[in-house]
Amino acid sequence: MSDHERTKIPVLLAYGNLALPIAFLGYPLGLFLHPYYAKELGLGLAAISTVLLATRIFDFITDPLIGWVSDHTRSRFGRRRPFLVLGTPITMLGVWMLFFPQPPVDIWYMLIWNSVMYFGWTMMVLPWGAWGGELSENYMERSRIMSVRQVFTIFGLIGSAGVIWLAQEHFGRETPGEVLDLLGTIVLVSLPLCVMLLVLGVPESKRHIPSASLSVARSLRSLFKVGPFRRIIYMALAIVVGEASRHAVAYFFIQDVLEAGHRIGAAYTAYFTFGVLAIPFWQWMAKRYGKHRALAVAMLNGAVTSIGAVALGPGDFNIFLVLFIIKGLSFGAFAYLPLAMIADVVDVDRAMHRQERAGMFFAFQAAVDKIGMAVGLFIALQLLNLSGYDPQGINTTSFGEIALRIEYALLPGLFFVLATAIIWNYPLTETRHTALVERLRRREAVA
Repeated sequence: MSDHERTKIPVLLAYGNLALPIAFLGYPLGLFLHPYYAKELGLGLAAISTVLLATRIFDFITDPLIGWVSDHTRSRFGRRRPFLVLGTPITMLGVWMLFFPQPPVDIWYMLIWNSVMYFGWTMMVLPWGAWGGELSENYMERSRIMSVRQVFTIFGLIGSAGVIWLAQEHFGRETPGEVLDLLGTIVLVSLPLCVMLLVLGVPESKRHIPSASLSVARSLRSLFKVGPFRRIIYMALAIVVGEASRHAVAYFFIQDVLEAGHRIGAAYTAYFTFGVLAIPFWQWMAKRYGKHRALAVAMLNGAVTSIGAVALGPGDFNIFLVLFIIKGLSFGAFAYLPLAMIADVVDVDRAMHRQERAGMFFAFQAAVDKIGMAVGLFIALQLLNLSGYDPQGINTTSFGEIALRIEYALLPGLFFVLATAIIWNYPLTETRHTALVERLRRREAVA
């Protein structure tokens, strides 16, 4: 790859920095929000899981719409910038109302403000992902761009886990509500600053955008005509459902099965630290064997280490921590390699449909992720509720503990194995992608 194809370091840093507050926001949402509303605000697990599912269904509608509008926006500020600027205050309002509620609250309160926050999140994150895919056409440079973004993500996750660790073990702030109070404050301060650095420091693509366009409905249907994209979506759905079921019960598993709830922050700090340290290895794997094979190896590692935790109990926290750290090595690969692969798929779409639709592809992938997460959370929390588990007290049934073990360890492992099988023979290799880009450049040069 020549020097002119490499993205400059200041641009990479400006692009990736938004991942810091996004990580501080995403981590507590998945781990502490439903325990907070269940344990401290008294909402039932079944009702909470329904709210989370309803919010994600709403996202499944709005995500492709935002992606389509972003692709077709023409302004003096670019296609992607206006959405980040508009989405920031909406996200901040949702965070404020959701993380700092004034009790008593009901399920409608959670539904409304969860929806507001995720709508703002969508307006920021989807154009941001498409923007990154447009910074380069090179197969490995896209992995480099997304890996830098993932490094920022994991540093944000390490930072948030470190805050929780300090709060729990040194300042006596152990409840989910106290944790959300700290992390929410950090998000509200850092998010607008990071968005400002991004919109001022990253150029938008000057590539020609065809004037002809498809409607939202036709555009969505045509996405699935792109074979490699279908494969990515099926794989991503398997990963997300498995991870969501694990994440939904992680707090309860560590607290009630391992009896080490006060060490959650320490465990996740180690998990994310080893995740960022492993990213150069996954970059090497992607260059040597292809992005899809690197991702498949990461998923197999996730399957083995998840299933290995099924028989752990009180006093086994150190064994759990070792397995958790080994699984954490795969965390970075899960997050950034699919994004780099989708950026390559956009070029296949350019060849097939003569459209510039990075926003739609990233939007649809994000919508599927959200639906998968909602389904995983819904199933996990509903089963946990049916098992007799009581989030406000001591686990009241032995079946409740069995349900925690199945949902934390076995279910994710099976989904990771399924995802590995789906992606193993992925067809869009570096050789094929490089040849495709060369054909596109020759075609567009004479257009």
